[in-house]
Amino acid sequence: MFDPGSAEKQNELRSIIEEATSITAGIRAWMLLSKEGLPISSAVPSGLEEAEMAAMAAAILNVADLAAERMDQGLLEEILMTNENGYMLIRSVGEKAILVFAAAKNVKTGMLVYSAKDASEKINKLF
Repeated sequence: MFDPGSAEKQNELRSIIEEATSITAGIRAWMLLSKEGLPISSAVPSGLEEAEMAAMAAAILNVADLAAERMDQGLLEEILMTNENGYMLIRSVGEKAILVFAAAKNVKTGMLVYSAKDASEKINKLF
């Protein structure tokens, strides 16, 4: 299981994700969770059930990963969902964690994908 450890590591995580969200205007919320679906760190709107969202994001990624494997597509890297009010990107952070970004409809999807990839690579190196 992914263990963020000390307050110092939590601060490093937040710094990495804050850098990613500052690069891509329009990211409204983010979560970092374990592959098991347990929240590690987040910035989400009040009223959102963080634990429930973390469990659902992990389940979505796990099912999509299985589908990619069965279709002989190799390891799944990310899922980009287009929704009525914007985008949701779910990306693997190595074998340890999952990064989720929720973004506004006007966000540039290339920048969203870039920011998530960059952040996940930096987080993966941290652990």
